[in-house]
Amino acid sequence: MPKPVDDPIARYDQRRSHYLKLLDLKLESVGEGTAVMRMPYREEITNGTGAVHGGAITSLCDTCFYIALASIYGEDQETTTASLHVAFLAPALAPHDLIAEARVLKAGRRIVYGEVSVTGGERLVAHATLNFLNTPPR
Repeated sequence: MPKPVDDPIARYDQRRSHYLKLLDLKLESVGEGTAVMRMPYREEITNGTGAVHGGAITSLCDTCFYIALASIYGEDQETTTASLHVAFLAPALAPHDLIAEARVLKAGRRIVYGEVSVTGGERLVAHATLNFLNTPPR
């Protein structure tokens, strides 16, 4: 078993799931209720037009917001995505990596609400609003 670490970025790298490794999501920074992640542009995650697939962008938003939430409640808080709405504003094209910036706007006891902005280069390519539900331990 890997040794626990205090650095949230190193801890994320240590605990990344197979799916997040497939997307190559990289945590760049974490603050109180905020997180920034990078998804490198790769042809393997594009659609037929050469733009990054909307499902990959949605996964980036969901994951980045979870990290922002965990910065407030801790990694042991069980939570689930209750709703996620993504507005796709422009195609995410080569050669730009996508940068997601998540922010918790309301941290309630059970419901956590926030937003994620995704840019590719200087262009805003997507904006998401999310509700997560904190659940009691099983």
